[in-house]
Amino acid sequence: MVRWDRDERRATLYTRAYMLGMWLSRDKRAFEGADQTLRIARKRQRSGDAPPTWLTRLTATVSTGEVAGMKVWTVGPRRRRPAARVLYVHGGGYVHPLSADYWRLVRSLCRAAVEVVVPAYPLAPEATVDDVLPRLLDVLARGSDADPELPSVLMGDSAGGALVIAMALRLRDLGRPLPAGVVALSPWLDATLDEDAVGDLEASDPMLAESGLRAAGRWWSGLNGPVHPYVSPVQANLEGLPPLDVFIGSHDILRPAIDAFADRARVHGADLHVHETPAMFHVWMTRAIPEGRRTRRELARLVLLRAADLHES
Repeated sequence: MVRWDRDERRATLYTRAYMLGMWLSRDKRAFEGADQTLRIARKRQRSGDAPPTWLTRLTATVSTGEVAGMKVWTVGPRRRRPAARVLYVHGGGYVHPLSADYWRLVRSLCRAAVEVVVPAYPLAPEATVDDVLPRLLDVLARGSDADPELPSVLMGDSAGGALVIAMALRLRDLGRPLPAGVVALSPWLDATLDEDAVGDLEASDPMLAESGLRAAGRWWSGLNGPVHPYVSPVQANLEGLPPLDVFIGSHDILRPAIDAFADRARVHGADLHVHETPAMFHVWMTRAIPEGRRTRRELARLVLLRAADLHES
């Protein structure tokens, strides 16, 4: 029998039923133990990345290209010129390919006159952050060269949320132009999952398990080790970054690192905004639930706000 705490009762009945379905289908097993995590990841990698859905192609313009050896989809509004560009980096613990749920978020952004660039980047354990980070920066530069007047926002979820922060850190370190903002959705800020509260939260997270995630973090970090700032941004110097917006749910095992990240942001004078939603699970904003739809609308408004702020500055 599932018992709902006070926060969970604030979720809609539909969402509570949706979360129960996640528990019954054992979504967590994809990250339970290193061996099983690798086995399931290999199976999903063989299936490949989910291309833009028929609904995405029906409601938006879709083009496919290749940058730095990666397939890259560019999805834009049909009837309006884009007011901003989002480079979206998907999550999946660095080991899972794109799933169809991501195109739901892409469509929401396009409806708000945002162009979305979605790279299918190489995955661990074969690929590491050293392999992929320069390629993602190439994708960003290619978009900026094509239309330098269009403000860019970096957005990613989970592992992709850490990656877009790492991109901003690398751009700053290289002295290159920074994006208008960085939006991290349920970001994996500490690849070691070293916070004491992680174990307590795992019982309420219907999607993630810490044992497999730790293994994936080690594979992705390569020779750097999982505490490197490009792998665990909770260790980074956040000085000089553009506005950072972090979205997190209260039942996400990645939640505890947010507090340490916020502490570093205060020390380094970073412009960090944390948006926490009670009762929500990992990357709920891509799912077909009422809370997901509300958050997707909020994300579209936020992207346009960051783009407008850059124009005014």
